[in-house]
Amino acid sequence: MKTLDITNANIRINENCHIIDRGIVKIANIIISEGVRVEYCFIAPSISVIVNDEAIRIPALSPNAIKKYYRHISIGSSTIFTGTGVIMNETDIEIITEIVWDNARSTLDLLALATDDARISVEWVARVASPYRQVSTRVDQTNILIGTVARVRGVPKLEIATDDIEWGHSCRMHRLGGESLFYLTSRGLSEQDAETLLLNSEIQKHLRTIEESLRDAVYEEIYLRIQK
Repeated sequence: MKTLDITNANIRINENCHIIDRGIVKIANIIISEGVRVEYCFIAPSISVIVNDEAIRIPALSPNAIKKYYRHISIGSSTIFTGTGVIMNETDIEIITEIVWDNARSTLDLLALATDDARISVEWVARVASPYRQVSTRVDQTNILIGTVARVRGVPKLEIATDDIEWGHSCRMHRLGGESLFYLTSRGLSEQDAETLLLNSEIQKHLRTIEESLRDAVYEEIYLRIQK
């Protein structure tokens, strides 16, 4: 699928594609036409990604250039929208995924990595404002506390006006540990290596909507920021 980078406030999607949203614009309204499959990833503050389609090369912005974002994503008939994201540093974002016709599916799965300098606020809304039929929508947020003085806020909302729907939401906050960490250390890994493995797994999971050829570069940039 084609890869697009969000650089304008108003975007219409008419074909199957990957979307990389690096927070270049503060406000974006994304309209997805009917019968389209879209895989979307929000990675902010801006992370440098070189898109090889038509030689688009957009340099990364300063991590402090924009701190507050708004995204409204309209999802048309018979469309499948799969959204993920990795959020770090000082970021305040509101995302609305709105189904606007029948037979549409929407999922949004966000990861907040809270290091010591993190001040993260996420409000996300899954909306179906009319009695559309055979639709599904879900929003989830995972918050991993890496630092000791980080602040993270997650506010999930469902605005549903139909009975013909599958829906759900979750928001969980935790440190790396528990049964998974115990299992890995019992198999011979050090606690630090086990924590790194668990963190890598979460990051990779939340980059799954990025085209595979770009995924490693994005992952490396995120991991470098965590180490700093």
